[in-house]
Amino acid sequence: MPDKKDGHIMNQKGKIKLGLKILVSILLLGWLLCSVEWPQICHCLHQIKPFALIWAVFSIIVAMIISVVKWGLLIHAQRIPASWKDLWQAYWVALFFNNFLPSSIGGDGMRIFLVGKKTGDMAGVSVSVVAERVLATLGIACIGLPALILTGTSLKNLKGLFVLLLLGSLVGVWLLIWGKVPGFLKGKQGKGAVFLSRFISHGGRLKEQPGVIGKVVLWSALFQLANVAVNYFIFQGLGLTGVSFLEAMLVVPAAAAISMVPVGINGYGIREGAYITLLAPFGVQPAAAFTASVLYAFLVSLCSLWGGMLWIGIKKKEGELPVGTESFGNQ
Repeated sequence: MPDKKDGHIMNQKGKIKLGLKILVSILLLGWLLCSVEWPQICHCLHQIKPFALIWAVFSIIVAMIISVVKWGLLIHAQRIPASWKDLWQAYWVALFFNNFLPSSIGGDGMRIFLVGKKTGDMAGVSVSVVAERVLATLGIACIGLPALILTGTSLKNLKGLFVLLLLGSLVGVWLLIWGKVPGFLKGKQGKGAVFLSRFISHGGRLKEQPGVIGKVVLWSALFQLANVAVNYFIFQGLGLTGVSFLEAMLVVPAAAAISMVPVGINGYGIREGAYITLLAPFGVQPAAAFTASVLYAFLVSLCSLWGGMLWIGIKKKEGELPVGTESFGNQ
């Protein structure tokens, strides 16, 4: 059993890792800011169409609804008694944590904590979150690969990326639903061993319901389309009418996949660089691509403030915050 010293060392390592990620994002963003033409950024922002941004925000909400639906399918497939309200609140709080409180916990950790605490089944909720993440990666490939074939662009090297995501996610699903507890874990009474055994057992339950996995893959593809819609409306709002929806179906999933590389905070810096590179073949200037990426992050962060208000409400209900604490909407 690890002692306090071991825990302190692990905590310090986590802080160092977080600090390095923040540094990488700052350096990447700084380099990109020095590389783009500021007058062009100002021009893009000056001609922005507010109505298109309203549609982008609406698409973000649709994407969140889809996310809760697919997560709920995995939760209920394991017979975990979580309500729609619990999942809805947890997902918004997770989005808020991802955008405003970067830490070693992250949004997924908050989802596991909130719903696991509510249902008393941390292992089962953990499986649902991991499974959703793996199947979401499969959804990226399901949208990106057909778009790559249909657009016939010069970005043929993305084929390897999408094929890798496809194969990797299939292997991940197989490992998750394998369901066999290794012999060395059987009979162990430690907290870690018990949790891992329950985690594996819960994963095995998903194998009994392949229809649920198929539905989640479909919903994951729909989520990607909703995310594409968010970006497409941003492109339209910035006057980037040369990028069709089909082309956005290629660019946005590819950028999402690239920004999954865990070297920065929430994809900052990496996503902007991906937008600049991937939109260039469609005639989009670096400054406009950079603006589109930053605007996307801004709108998602703005919407996630709702999750912050929900988090304050949850803590007030639990008596961990004074009743007079201000919400984000009153600041």
